[in-house]
Amino acid sequence: MTGRPYLMRVMGFGFRRPKNQVPGIDVAGTVVAIGSAVTRFAVGDEVFGISKGSFAEYAAAKEDKLARKPLNVSFEQAAVVPVSAATALQALCDIGRAEQGQTVLIIGASGGVGTYAVQLAKAFGADVSGVCSTPKLELVRSLGAEHVIDYTREDFADGPERYDLILDIGGNSSLSRLRRTLKPTGTVVIVGGEEGGRWTGGSAGR
Repeated sequence: MTGRPYLMRVMGFGFRRPKNQVPGIDVAGTVVAIGSAVTRFAVGDEVFGISKGSFAEYAAAKEDKLARKPLNVSFEQAAVVPVSAATALQALCDIGRAEQGQTVLIIGASGGVGTYAVQLAKAFGADVSGVCSTPKLELVRSLGAEHVIDYTREDFADGPERYDLILDIGGNSSLSRLRRTLKPTGTVVIVGGEEGGRWTGGSAGR
């Protein structure tokens, strides 16, 4: 909304003003009109997915960016899935290559991406540890984390455990702290960051 970090302007989000005037990416709703080339959906279908300007009452989306909403999922539930869940899935599978039996540490386990990452890692058969604040301990545990670390009381890097895969969603841990907690052949995936200044903001990488 403020055009920061400034790197976003160079990347095509709009140099002097937002390229997309209406914010929002995640979308869920009922199809009210379709283009002549659309074959997968019809008017009245309940869908969810990605659409620019989804905070508006009506939003236009590409056919390949939508999927049918499951009947047992509300619009509110479906609307929070696309970006956060896809980010978690990409971090775990495409980059982290999570496998059954691995030990996985998720830093920022109670946020939008983190809550999906905990559930997905558990579904893949990993032994999951989650880092979060005191009020969120039970939430992260209920999502499937075998071990929950309260970052207000203990430092995950001071423990004896070494992990096959670390997902740092907060992006605020130093590489030296992450390496200290990683197995020799392990992988660190930095999903994003909450700091980093007005020029580059948070970080993302492997």
